[in-house]
Amino acid sequence: MVVTGVSIAMAIEQPTKELEPVNLEPHLGQQVTLVSSFVTSTGQAVTVADLFLAGKPLLVIPAYYTCPRLCGLVLTGVAEALSKVGLEVGTDYKVITVSFNPKDTPEKAKRTAEKYRAMYSGKGDPTAGWEFLVGTQENIDSLMGELGFRYIEDKKEYAHTAAFMILTPDGRISQYFPGVQFPERDVRLALVEASEGTIGSFIDQALLFCFRFDPTKGRYTMVAFNVVRAGGGVTLVLLGGLMLILWRREARKKRGVV
Repeated sequence: MVVTGVSIAMAIEQPTKELEPVNLEPHLGQQVTLVSSFVTSTGQAVTVADLFLAGKPLLVIPAYYTCPRLCGLVLTGVAEALSKVGLEVGTDYKVITVSFNPKDTPEKAKRTAEKYRAMYSGKGDPTAGWEFLVGTQENIDSLMGELGFRYIEDKKEYAHTAAFMILTPDGRISQYFPGVQFPERDVRLALVEASEGTIGSFIDQALLFCFRFDPTKGRYTMVAFNVVRAGGGVTLVLLGGLMLILWRREARKKRGVV
């Protein structure tokens, strides 16, 4: 499925036929290759597997560090949303930004990291919890292909869509968030859902029972049937409590206790 429409921002003003391959093609549930190698902003060689916290989800942002406009909007939107989700970066989840320009260097990644980590004002330490990576063309193509992130070089820049993805702790694609602005409630729920129960609260789990993620809209929408079921369950609990109170009151009367 190819995601199109107003929810997808593109890094070109007037797409031509040559740029038609630029799109976001969701591969929900696909396993990402975890042995692909990249280099961090500090020059450390890592594999994708190294970047996961044990049992926790991974948020992946495709963006190149010399992008004149769109990538900056995506990174700003992510920093703002994550600042409000109420989860701790580097503990509850981890974030990686992966450049799809093989000419980007660790030095460029470091400058970009400093800028956008400074925008983060939520829980946790973004220095430890948000990595900025560069890689070879081969490894970039492999990862972006698995993510369904389609882009092409266009006059020394890149034509591309705007989105980030959330992976489960074992590296399967759980959700896509297209665009440049991301509702913090939906991002939190997606991280909780991808974590498979390792993060989040009882309220998060209750919301996930009544809401399902719509990948074409990049947000959670209400599931009417589950809401009715949840409402029915609450009603039964309340009725059961009322019946227990009345039964105890009647028992007291029979024993002559007021």
